[in-house]
Amino acid sequence: LATFLLSLGTIFGYATIWFFGRQNSNGEFLMGDYHEDTFQLLLGLSAVCFGLSCSPPWAALPIPMLLAESLALWVITKQLRYAFLTVFVFFTCCTILIAYRLTFLTETVEIIPGKQMLLKTFAKVSMSATMWLIIIIGLVHRAPGGVGRDFMKKWDVTGACFAAYGFVLSAMEFSLLRQPMPVYSRDSFEFGRVAVYSASAVYCTGLLTLIIIWHLKAQKLIKGESAVVASSMALGKMIAVIIEPNLVGVDNSLSALCLRWIVASLLLMTICFPYALRPVYIKSSSQLPKNASIIVVAYCAVILPLIIIASVRLVLEPLIGLLTGHNSAAFYATSPKFSEIIGYSAALWGVSVLSMVNHYLPSGGGEVWKRVAALTLIMGLFVSFSAPAFPGSTSNEPSDLFLSVSSSMVVDSEVATGGWGLVSAFLAVLLALTGPLELREMKDSAGRKDSRQFLRLMIFGLMFGCGLAWFIVMQSMSKDVFIPIFVTAFSCMVMSTLGTVCAVMGYFLETQEFGEVEQIANVWTVVAFPVFFVISSVSLSAHAHPFGIGGWASTYLSVCGLFAGAFCILVRMRKDKTSTTRGYGNVGCIISWLCAMIVIYGRYGIAGVGVVGVTTVVGIPVSILATLCSSPILLLLEGEGSSSSKHTHQRSSAKSKWHGLVLTKLTRRNWIAPLLIGTVGVFVTASLYAIFLRGCGLSKFSFLFGTYDVITNHEDVFSHIFGSKRTTGIGALDDVATMAQKSVVHTKTMIAAARLSGSGIWTAKSILGPFMHLVGLAATLPSLQYLVKHSWYGKAPLFGKVVLAWPLNILAIIIGRGIPSLVAAATIGLIGGALQLITIKNP
Repeated sequence: LATFLLSLGTIFGYATIWFFGRQNSNGEFLMGDYHEDTFQLLLGLSAVCFGLSCSPPWAALPIPMLLAESLALWVITKQLRYAFLTVFVFFTCCTILIAYRLTFLTETVEIIPGKQMLLKTFAKVSMSATMWLIIIIGLVHRAPGGVGRDFMKKWDVTGACFAAYGFVLSAMEFSLLRQPMPVYSRDSFEFGRVAVYSASAVYCTGLLTLIIIWHLKAQKLIKGESAVVASSMALGKMIAVIIEPNLVGVDNSLSALCLRWIVASLLLMTICFPYALRPVYIKSSSQLPKNASIIVVAYCAVILPLIIIASVRLVLEPLIGLLTGHNSAAFYATSPKFSEIIGYSAALWGVSVLSMVNHYLPSGGGEVWKRVAALTLIMGLFVSFSAPAFPGSTSNEPSDLFLSVSSSMVVDSEVATGGWGLVSAFLAVLLALTGPLELREMKDSAGRKDSRQFLRLMIFGLMFGCGLAWFIVMQSMSKDVFIPIFVTAFSCMVMSTLGTVCAVMGYFLETQEFGEVEQIANVWTVVAFPVFFVISSVSLSAHAHPFGIGGWASTYLSVCGLFAGAFCILVRMRKDKTSTTRGYGNVGCIISWLCAMIVIYGRYGIAGVGVVGVTTVVGIPVSILATLCSSPILLLLEGEGSSSSKHTHQRSSAKSKWHGLVLTKLTRRNWIAPLLIGTVGVFVTASLYAIFLRGCGLSKFSFLFGTYDVITNHEDVFSHIFGSKRTTGIGALDDVATMAQKSVVHTKTMIAAARLSGSGIWTAKSILGPFMHLVGLAATLPSLQYLVKHSWYGKAPLFGKVVLAWPLNILAIIIGRGIPSLVAAATIGLIGGALQLITIKNP
């Protein structure tokens, strides 16, 4: 009965929305003079159905009708008086519901550390917070004019109210996170869920809060100070919840969670608060006002260091441990080294100071602070990344015998030697900054050309490139044997040296001399890249999949992609640009992006099945998140009309037939198009691979894939989970894993493996699964095509076409759940289609 009433209320609600303002072909309301009465009748029927679904007394039915009427009047008129009327009626409805449902319950909730309250009282607090939110919406969604509007805008009453609501919401969410479910309502099929509130809901409310803050700030409805405070509390809440499950052997009570949230929020407020200050414009750096100097010194030398030091123990140390892989929910979890914490803290100070000075003094000034911050940033990153190369214990001593034994095995001597590569890279940067390895051309008083510039570039390339390549190789392949490490390291060092020299020359050389850069870049791309890829393939090893973590191919591509991206960035930062410089920079951008995509999907696959370690973040596969995070590399692409520099030339002085990837149609208007095209292309390609190629026996191509376990049938898919013997004869996994078969039936890994196996023609038992996923992929293509063309050409498609193609994405999400990349592509089509509809209706 309740389901029937809810469905009936939903139908009447949709009918009410459709009927509102509906006119016939003559421009008259459908019901004439009775149009408003019919609208109120439909609205009342919808409210009555929703009210009856909660089984209230018959005498209380007018209350939901009054709530619907007041809400409709408020939305239509935008008057604050109706918002308060809605608050009053909402208070009446909730009071009756609480008294009817929660009066006789004795469960308690810890709302603040050490303070318990009954569930009924907690519901009243939630009701008050919701009423407060309605008032905030009324302040935002308000008609022009009104009493006190200027006063509220001057003192930012809306922003203060929104920040207060965010504080109350965070406190309530933390109390529910620590509240266990009652025994009679605990779901025995969901292993590990012991709280009435999930962390995913915290992430959703945090992201929603950030989106609302961004919108209100863009519409100038709240001031910058309130936006900084509210967004810092939302981000701090998410950080506290993210790092809390990964802490082992620490206090995880409500008081500890709240304290970590407060400290994280204060740290974020301190970092972001300079953006709420009004920039100071000066004619010269020597004319810096006294007040501005005091603010810069107080922030950089007193406030920021104190806040960073205070947040080390509660926020920075566990967050660094989580990001670097030290902390995990296992008995062998260790804490990051003290040198790592010092390095990352110093790097955070350097980034914050650079950001503050550049924003607060945009026209110059604070040069000393800029130099100190830049040097501190470089030194902090150097110390943090090269920490394994230096002796020292972890910041927290293990308190258990097994923990101490396993902690000593985490960082071995092979990994530690990789830190010396960063030492070499840092020394190269230091020598370049201080003068011995000056990278610019130095002419004498007679104006003669510098004959030692190329020698200095080669020395810098060897020290910086080889050092960075050695660090990456040892971090990735330290568990392998000598021969694969030696061959891969040699290939990576050669590529990194050439890449470093090419990038530095591309930034410093004049336009007339850019032909030398073209020659090195052509050699690096056309000759060296494939040749040393083949040389690295000689180091085939059974320790890791070539394209997986620790494989020779992923390591080689990581190094090449890193230096190709560095070349693109440095070439784009040039003052004098030509079509050739932009074309070669675009080639470097594409190579860097392709290497990143190959490494991501080689490491995590389509859905993370059979991958050891973390495969999902907030329920989303790591491959999908990594694709979204790496796709902004394509924003470095530069078109012929996108450069704002005055020193640009349309022709290159170098006599070259090939000018790289020249994008004549890429402008400032369609700068987002490459990002969208690349992301959509990767998701569609991954979906096609999962349907047609996954599990087809690629182990035959041992030159590229070695003798690693390759899935060739349906049973092999599940052997990653159960460890049962392979039918292909490749060999069995650990038979002990079969003991956990029943305990993992309902886990996310099992669900992902089952869905993914049913989506490919080589792994599915029936053709129906692959066919449905192929239909889902085809359903997303129209929306994606319209979206890509709209972003590139700037011409919106017809409204009817977008409306017809938009619901097909929902169908793809429903029937294509087995392939995460297909769901991601459909989600992009769904969101992009909605934005297209809004753009077409409101051009």
